[in-house]
Amino acid sequence: MSKSKRMYNRSLQISSMLMLTVLLMFAFFSAITVAAVQDKSDVNTWSALQETINHAESGDTIKLTEDVTAAESDKKLTIPDGLILNIDLNGHTIDRALKENGGVDGVALNVESGAILTITDSSSDVSGKITGGYALDGGGIRNYGTLILEGGCVKGNKSVDNGGGIVNYGVFVIRGGAVCENTAADRGGGIYNGLQGYLSLEKEAVYDNHAPDCADIKNLGSMKTVGGETVHYTALTDYLNMLAVIPTVVLLVILFFAVRLDNYLNKTQKKIQYIIMILVFVLVIQNYFEYRLSGTYVFPRTILAIIGYSVRPAILALILHLICPDRHHKLVWMAVGANAALYLTALFSPLTFYFSYGHFHEGPLNYTCLIVSTLLFIYCIYMTIREFRPKEKKETWIPVFALLIISLSVVMDYTVEYHNQPVSFLTIAITISCIMYYIWLHLQYVRKHERALQAEHRIQIMMMQIQPHFLFNTLTAIRALCVKDQKAAVRTIGLFSAYLRQNLESLNQSELIPLSKELEHTRIYTEIEMIRFPNIRIEYDIRDEEYGISALTIQPLMENAIRHGVRSRKEGIVKVTAFPQGNEHLIVIEDNGTGFEKLPKENENGSHIGIVNVRERLEQMCHGSMEIDSKPNEGTRITIRIPVSKEMNR
Repeated sequence: MSKSKRMYNRSLQISSMLMLTVLLMFAFFSAITVAAVQDKSDVNTWSALQETINHAESGDTIKLTEDVTAAESDKKLTIPDGLILNIDLNGHTIDRALKENGGVDGVALNVESGAILTITDSSSDVSGKITGGYALDGGGIRNYGTLILEGGCVKGNKSVDNGGGIVNYGVFVIRGGAVCENTAADRGGGIYNGLQGYLSLEKEAVYDNHAPDCADIKNLGSMKTVGGETVHYTALTDYLNMLAVIPTVVLLVILFFAVRLDNYLNKTQKKIQYIIMILVFVLVIQNYFEYRLSGTYVFPRTILAIIGYSVRPAILALILHLICPDRHHKLVWMAVGANAALYLTALFSPLTFYFSYGHFHEGPLNYTCLIVSTLLFIYCIYMTIREFRPKEKKETWIPVFALLIISLSVVMDYTVEYHNQPVSFLTIAITISCIMYYIWLHLQYVRKHERALQAEHRIQIMMMQIQPHFLFNTLTAIRALCVKDQKAAVRTIGLFSAYLRQNLESLNQSELIPLSKELEHTRIYTEIEMIRFPNIRIEYDIRDEEYGISALTIQPLMENAIRHGVRSRKEGIVKVTAFPQGNEHLIVIEDNGTGFEKLPKENENGSHIGIVNVRERLEQMCHGSMEIDSKPNEGTRITIRIPVSKEMNR
């Protein structure tokens, strides 16, 4: 065989071997491809598609060859943890087929943490889609792992809360396809990117979605648009959250130091203020962490909600103890305790509230805290006006404005975007109201202290006025008696010396004195006056004297009755009666003097000495009252009432 023929045969053999090798390689790769791409007969039902996903291996591609529609009993499609999978829609539809949310988790596709899902669409004619989902959040797809959208569209899904099309708590990248015509009842009609989520996309891929807040994209995490910078919304949100929390905490710190340095508050009042500040601080922290926690943290969120519902009425109950420190407010604390006990049932019952799929839901008795708090606040305003009754009307705007801002905050919490507030409007309003109430109560304590000082000052002035007056009158009487009746003069000097001795002992008396001691002063004075004016007679009917009274209460009234009433009568009579009546001690001073139509002013010719002072000291020191009833040419009747509960027994 010639050399050229041998070379030809060898070349033919090599060519045949190469062709065989190529054919074998083609067959090998074809077999791999056929094994990876599933036939439509394997995924013609919803359950079959889930079964195929469950048996798929990482790197597999499931290619649809017909539409897949869920039956009423079917559950969401789940991409399990650890699986890397590609779903090729191939122009077909994955339809969850839910027209309404019936309490089930109606999301079409759920990507678990650790799973990686890529959605593509190899069809060039019709766009494949994922549709028909209707869930609490994330109607179409809920992603906790990694989701890559390269083709097809997420369209026509709905959510009760957030993310009508897709809710993302992991990594979500849009390289192609679209998210459109989805609806959320709250936020993010197209996409809701949670606090932990990272989103990368072309904004043109998300359009025509519907929601009250952020129709297309609601971003709370990190988001990057193609060709743009990454927006780390989480860091920005944390910064803004701190800006919202810090001023509230600063206000509490300022209030703490104000209370600590306040000399007008006693230890009990300061203790109550400290407890209020601690509870308000707890409420601020509760609001902040309740805002930060989300998703599956159901138990800690339940505990935080119970704390919030329990603390608010307790703060108002403590404010009542500042307004009315003498009362125990048992019914109020029973209401506070019942409110807390009711919300504790949330640990095992949906009576007040519950969490479903990480979302808060109100129970039939959820508004109990609001009702109890409203009633307590109205009661606070009522007791404030009743207990203090401020004479300065300009001060009444402080508690009224506090009520107004709390009412407004409740409205804002239910109408403004509450979930984006790290501290609720109500908590901020309670903090401000606590400060306003402290300022208002401080003003009342200051005024009360000033009135006490003024009353004490008036006592001193009155004693300075009365002592020279007695001295002048008595010395004048003694001088006259020394000429007319020396024995009477000696007796008068003895009475006067006894009066001075007893009167000097009580000049600096700032406490209540026994009624018997006050009557002793009065008797000495009236005996001297009867020596000077024989035409007058003093009668005493004392049936109740075992209680305390402010010094120099009866004597100035007797002096007025003698000087301006009976002294000008031919037979003048002044009668002093003391007797108990119900829960009061009554002292009645009545005369048959000239009387008057209108009580003259105290500074008119020095007449009617001490009436204003007597009335103010009765109110300040005894919580008593004085009534004057006078008729011209008939006489005057003065009635002093001192409550038994306010007496000082001796």
